Amino acid sequence: MSHTVTIEQIVAKTTDLPTIPAAAIKVMREAQSSSASAATVAKIIVTDQALSARVLRLANSAFYGLSRRIVDLPEAVVVLGMKTVKNLALVAGTYPWMQRPVTGYCLGPAEMWRHAFGTAVASQLIATASRKAPEDVAFTAGLLHDLGKVALSVWIEEKLGAILLYAGREGIAFDEAERRVLGYDHCQVGFHLATNWNLPEEICEAALHHHAPSQAREHQNVVDCAHVGDYICSAMGFGLGGDGLSYRFDESSLARLGLIAESLDKLTDEFIEKFEEYESLFKEIAA
Repeated sequence: MSHTVTIEQIVAKTTDLPTIPAAAIKVMREAQSSSASAATVAKIIVTDQALSARVLRLANSAFYGLSRRIVDLPEAVVVLGMKTVKNLALVAGTYPWMQRPVTGYCLGPAEMWRHAFGTAVASQLIATASRKAPEDVAFTAGLLHDLGKVALSVWIEEKLGAILLYAGREGIAFDEAERRVLGYDHCQVGFHLATNWNLPEEICEAALHHHAPSQAREHQNVVDCAHVGDYICSAMGFGLGGDGLSYRFDESSLARLGLIAESLDKLTDEFIEKFEEYESLFKEIAA
């Protein structure tokens, strides 16, 4: 098939591309540094007033149930922990654009957010259960795995039906149908965005290979966590779009993580319980 628009042109011509606050990206990198401390992380967050306010609101939410009010960021980092604050900064920084409709993939208001956050929670649970990947990195990989859909949405809106029909007729997964029809898929677009933003390599790899984890060249365990997390979240119907369940599950991810198929039932139960706990956090984010 002929492909008239490249990934580079999509990124250049899409006027409402998502962005992550520079401070949130710096926090992500700082938290992974061996020299990171509560003071250095807080020092970065305070450079962004809006992000600071949102992180403090989340830290004081009913979800954490602290007995006293946290009034400044250094205190938030000390009380909640550096990795938790890093995740809060990312959640606060991505929610404004993730809660918007992604009409190209038939995702209504907040559905993209529901799927992204659900996958982040599931990926983190898998990292905990397998002990094969850092929990906070798995969370971030899950949160940003479908980044490319936001950028590709406006370009795919008129073609979604044709891609779905093509995938069904050929008996192939939706991402493969995207590549054959468009010349690329949402994973490749997400990888392009993630690398342009200079996100950590683990996050870029997860964006690129979350539907084909065995193709990952590096950071295999993080990619596997995002793949299984995406599967659990989708299977439970959290933020399903027009592409729905038109993807393949790679069972080799479970083997690499040292998990078995029966583990999925227990992880799914834990996922539902954890996601419901986060409902109060959602209310704070949306406020």
